[in-house]
Amino acid sequence: MSLRYLMAAAILAVAAVPGPALAQAQAYPWCTQGSAIHCYYMSLQQCEETVNFRGFCIRNPDYQAQGGRARPGAPQ
Repeated sequence: MSLRYLMAAAILAVAAVPGPALAQAQAYPWCTQGSAIHCYYMSLQQCEETVNFRGFCIRNPDYQAQGGRARPGAPQ
């Protein structure tokens, strides 16, 4: 076998190996809203401790609870 064929086989073998699965974005139920909206908080208390008079906390309008159900009171 020539070196050219060996290199082509090696490239094809590497290309055939599956890569890591793409990470899914995590949605959190609470957001800080100031100059921008940042949704990184699991509880209202956690959000309020972070905002510290530089904005306020709002419910994440895009948040869906585990199991795919929308949170109570969310528009359908």
